[in-house]
Amino acid sequence: MSIVHASQGLYKETPIPKRKGEKPTAKGLQSVSEAQARKLRYRSARYTVINNVLYKRGYTTPYLKCITAEQGDYVLREIHNGVCGDHSGSRSLAYKAFRQGYFWPTMHQDANSLVKMCDKCQRFGNIPHIPAEPLTPIVSPWPFAQWGLDLIGPMPQGKGQVKYAVVAVDYFTKWVEAEPLATITAAKMEDFVWTHICCRFSIPYAIIIDNGRQFDSELFRQFCTRLKINLFFASPAHPQSNGQVEAINKIVKKLLKRQLDKAKGAWLEKLPEAL
Repeated sequence: MSIVHASQGLYKETPIPKRKGEKPTAKGLQSVSEAQARKLRYRSARYTVINNVLYKRGYTTPYLKCITAEQGDYVLREIHNGVCGDHSGSRSLAYKAFRQGYFWPTMHQDANSLVKMCDKCQRFGNIPHIPAEPLTPIVSPWPFAQWGLDLIGPMPQGKGQVKYAVVAVDYFTKWVEAEPLATITAAKMEDFVWTHICCRFSIPYAIIIDNGRQFDSELFRQFCTRLKINLFFASPAHPQSNGQVEAINKIVKKLLKRQLDKAKGAWLEKLPEAL
């Protein structure tokens, strides 16, 4: 029998001597009450030691490696603003650390503190101005059957004079496709739908778009008619009727702002990471 304790960031296993007629855990629990001992035995069942490393058991998850708060801070910073960091919120940040196979008792509190101290997250985070309104969802019958399309831009000019992006989101799976563009024409929209939607996910049943000239053109209408794609136009004064893609646009722009700060012309290179 043994007990596990932390020393200098490493979890070690210390044997407990067993006397005749003595329970194996008695010596290790002499300084606690019976109620505390029961609680400790109950909580210790969630953990196990493998090769002198402490792991936390899970009902539906693999073993999570237990690390110290200092090691956890390093993990959170790498996920939050490392090479592939996306400056996600506190709950998402803690969940990503969990998905990477790590656990420490204060991971949620530490993630919340890190986000609060992040300058970019505070400057470009959501600021609620009006009360939330109930949503009216548009139901999609099956995956990749109904897409919403919209444009982002003009943005700071990048390589190749690119300053726009066309964004598409599937209403069922919320999958996002995007492509940077130098010009926004009906031919470009046709090429995007064919390459990024039809060739990858099959021909959709319907596409929801706004009343931009690129979409409301004879060329794009003929393309959709030829493929038997139903076109639905959002109300001109009510863009919320295509709210799914509008929400995605806001998230993409917010992530780009957090990652780039003043280097806004590099949004072209960071767009795949934002997606």
